[in-house]
Amino acid sequence: MNSSLTYEILLYLNSYYFWMFALCELGVGIFKLLHLPYPFGTFFSESIMFGLLCCIESARIFMGHKGNLTERSYPVMISLILTIPSSIGVLYFLLWQTYVIRLEVVLCGIQLTLLSLEIIFATVCVVSFYRHRAY
Repeated sequence: MNSSLTYEILLYLNSYYFWMFALCELGVGIFKLLHLPYPFGTFFSESIMFGLLCCIESARIFMGHKGNLTERSYPVMISLILTIPSSIGVLYFLLWQTYVIRLEVVLCGIQLTLLSLEIIFATVCVVSFYRHRAY
């Protein structure tokens, strides 16, 4: 069985969507910094959280692509594990940051939907790789 086409399409779509999401979050963050009163250090901690989210999401997408194209389950499982902190990071921007605007609610909702679909199809992909492993 070939690598999961649906999973690869989701990874490809998410690789472009996440960077659009990141640019919008960056722009919204600058807007909020200029127009809203932030407590001391809060913007700095939210910026660090944003940078960590970008790093984790990049590594997650890379490992998912690598594992899916080489039909190896180990990189796909690492991608699945990295989905947890990535989801928590997106939830932070959706629920727990100091100011949340409606645009962020929509962007984070779409990102969480993509992450949920990728969890499902990555699991199917790992199971199919183990099932069709040559001994």
